[in-house]
Formats: sequence, structure tokens, C-alpha cells
Amino acid sequence: MDGSDDEPIAGESGSEFEFEYDDNDVDIKSDGGGGEEDDDQMVIEPTEVRKAPYAIMNRSELADRQTKCINEVSELLQVGPEEGFVLLREHAWDMTRLQEAWFDNDRKVRERCGLAPDVGGSASSSSSSSVSVGPGTCSICMSAIGDLIALGCGHGFCADCWTGYLNSQVDDGKSSVQTRCPQHKCFRHVPTSFFARFCNEERLKRYQEWCLRTYVDSNASVKWCTNPVGCQYACEYQGVTPCEIKCLCSFNWCWACGEESHRPAGCSTVNQWNIKNSAESENISWIRANTKKCPKCHKPIEKNQGCNHMVCSKAGGCGHEFCWLCLGEWSTHGTSTGGYYQCNIYDKASKEGKHADEEKSRIKAKHALDKYMFYFERFMDHDKGMKLTWRQEQDIEEKVQKLHDEHNFEIMELQFLYDALRQVRVCRQVLKWTYVFGYYLEESSDKNLFEFLQKNLEEKTDSLHEMLERDFDKTFFSEETKISGPAEARQKFMDFRSHATNFTSVTQKFMVQILNDLSSDEGLSSKKTRSSTV
Repeated sequence: MDGSDDEPIAGESGSEFEFEYDDNDVDIKSDGGGGEEDDDQMVIEPTEVRKAPYAIMNRSELADRQTKCINEVSELLQVGPEEGFVLLREHAWDMTRLQEAWFDNDRKVRERCGLAPDVGGSASSSSSSSVSVGPGTCSICMSAIGDLIALGCGHGFCADCWTGYLNSQVDDGKSSVQTRCPQHKCFRHVPTSFFARFCNEERLKRYQEWCLRTYVDSNASVKWCTNPVGCQYACEYQGVTPCEIKCLCSFNWCWACGEESHRPAGCSTVNQWNIKNSAESENISWIRANTKKCPKCHKPIEKNQGCNHMVCSKAGGCGHEFCWLCLGEWSTHGTSTGGYYQCNIYDKASKEGKHADEEKSRIKAKHALDKYMFYFERFMDHDKGMKLTWRQEQDIEEKVQKLHDEHNFEIMELQFLYDALRQVRVCRQVLKWTYVFGYYLEESSDKNLFEFLQKNLEEKTDSLHEMLERDFDKTFFSEETKISGPAEARQKFMDFRSHATNFTSVTQKFMVQILNDLSSDEGLSSKKTRSSTV
């Protein structure tokens, strides 16, 4: 994957959509000529083209990769494919770990994995074959059977009992890939050939599915895409550094924690934020900031309007009447204490500093709650905006089709609309997590610069989003514009295309800048001079 989805097509600028930028903002390649034909040939020169350090695989490719691993191990260790599968699964599909254990003591490895001892160094072991033990009594149903069927361990059972046992194992789920001999305290592994022999087609497919999934579920180098709406793709990544995965389903996620891509916030920060959003801590903070305890029953009470005369609700409370300010009994209050809207008792106590700690605690809790709500609301706004872009894909599709059918634009000429929408989506996701990053960022000059960069990206993203939401018919192809002729209307739209393409590139530049600056070990302050020139 080369990340080409994020690379827009460039054009020239020169109208109300123009954004001023310096020479380093974006590289535009052009033949130097003007006109519609040149516009169609413009492309952005990407700063660098990288091959993704991971591989996205569908189920067929997963099966091929799994088979390749099994064949390599079978050839290296001189074992059969079924034994190779068991050995790899028991060692979490780590070939290095398996080799170290195998060449250290292969007999011990076989015993631990439930495989038969290697007799004569043959690659084809009895672990994957059945043995006929002749007539006898089935140890499960206790029936006399003419020909019992057994694994290499020699524990014989009738065909019906094997069928029932293996069917129940498959019904239990993915643990069926670890099925052992039904004999008590026998740990011999049941091979795939037994499931193929005794299970019906439906259960066999389920078993084969569990065998395939174990390549991902037990493998530290392979993970399923974490798209919350579901995805059948898996990703293989051999690196150590945390990596952002761009799945073919268009969902971007973090390899390290499995959450959606959350740059510039780190995994630990995201974990703190998720806990904060889901825990009862914010409820407690709200209670501390906005309520006081009844002096008698100590139930929290909120005062949202009215005078200082409070009555603890009898439904869940005690019915006690008290003053909101000083918490004294209301029977001791009257005109002499300030009436319903003042309390001289409280004022006097405050001057003496008796309520200072309580008020400071409440003010501090309210300030913390206000800060949290500020960042949370903006986090959710960009989350909604990001999700909106998925729904707007259909709108863009309809606009493209209409422009193609009614105004004879080539589909490739309208690709800039998809590029811009994808850029808006990525920027919304980045902006969403900048608010999480900012919430935990301490007050400093770095934070001021961070908020400046965040504001710039926010403005550019909002402007680009508004461009895509315009009614193209009214703007470019209305009855008024038709008077000047279709050629002029087309040229006007091509000018818009050029500016929207350029603005997409500039918005991408701002997004890359804030991500690079926030991920730098030097800190934001070292970037101040360069950032101020943009």
C-alpha cells in the first residue's frame, strides 16, 4: 500500500478559493501553459512514496500464507503437514521459537503438543492417521464393536462415538482445534483427517474456519482489522514500532492498541480518555461541582434556580429544610439573616474562612468539569463530522454521475471530489484526537503553539468540507450561468476544481505539519519559527 488515497490532484489557483502558501507548502507540476487541457494533466508530486511495512490479506491470502508456513516447517523439521500445523499453533506461529524448542528436544516438544513419538525419523507420523484395533468394547457407549477406531495412542472408540464427540467439540467453538483423544488423561491430538472423516460438511467447514482463524488469533504478527462495523481482512506486520494500519475496508487503526487511528494522541493517552469517558468519575465530578449534601441525611442536592430555601425531597431524602449557603436549619433564618436570597450567617462565616476549603474544592471540581466538557464536546463534533463523510460518499457519487451525464465531464476530471472528501475525513479524525492530546497537555508555550496549529487545521478542514457541500447546479449550471454559454460555465467549474484541488493539498500540508511537530522529540517550541511562516 502506498497511501495513494491521500494524494490529491493539483491545479492552479486564482479566485476566492485561493489560499496563500509559501514555496515549501506544495509542489505543483505543470507544463507552464494555461487552459483546460493543462489543468487536466496536473498532478501533485508526492514528497516520497513508501511501501507500507505491512500486508493486508483477505481470507484466501490468509489460507495461502498459513499453508506456506506449514509447508516450510514440514520441510525443515521433516514432519507431516498436520503435525506442522499443530507445532506452529502450539508455538503461536513463531517459527524461530519452534525451531529453538525443536532442536533442543524434539521428543519433549512432540509430547507437549500431543503428537506421537517419531519412529524411525519418518516425516509421515502416525499422529495424523487412524488405527484399527479390532473388536472390543467402546469406552464411551460401552457397546461391543467389531472394529474400534483409534489414534496412534491405541484408545479405540466406535464410529458413532467419534462422530458425537467431534461434533460437540466443533459446536464448542475455536477450542476444537485443540481437541485431544476422548480417553481420560490421554493428550494425543486429534488430527484434521478425523474431523473430515466423522463430521458433516457444515461442521467440517466450521472446523476449517477455526483452523484458519487460529493463524491470526494466536499469531503476534497478524491481527484482524478492528473496524467496529466488521471486516474480514487481516494485517501482517513484522515490525516493532507502533504503526498505523490502513485497511482495504477504508478503516484506519492502530497496530499497538487496536483502537482507530488516534494520532497525535498516544495509546496510553487514548486508554486514559476512554476510561474517563466510560467510568463513573465524571458523574462524581459533576456531583461535587454542582451539588451539596443535605446536612441531615447527606444525600446530594442540586440547586438550579430559586432562593436559598432548600427542602430535601421526601422521595429518597428526609424532608429536611435548610439554607443552601450556610447549610443551617431554615427555621433559624428570616429577614434578620438576609431573607430568601442572602445569608448573613454564611457571609460572616466566609469572612472568617470557615467555608474556604469547601468552596475551593467545589470550584476546582467545576473548573475540571468545564474543561472536560469543552474538550469532549469538540471531540464528539469532529467524530460526527468524520462519520458524516461516510454518508456523504453517496452524495459525491450522485454529483459525479450527474456532472458526467448532464455536463459531459470525464469521471477522472471529477476524482478531485473523492480526494477532497477523503482528506476531510482524515483531517476530522486527526482533529478529533488533537482534542484528547490537548486535554492532557500541560499549560505552556507549547500548548499555545499547539492550539494555533490546531486552529489552522480546523479552519482549512471546515472550508474544504464546505466546498464539497455546495450545490454545483446552482453555483455553476443555473439558468443565469447558462446565458453566458456552456463553455464559460464549464470553465468556471474547472476553476473551482483547480482551487478545490489546491486547497486539498494545502489542507493535507497543515495536517502533516501538526502531526510531524507533535511527534517530534524536540517539542513544539523548536518549530515555532517555521510554523509562523506558514
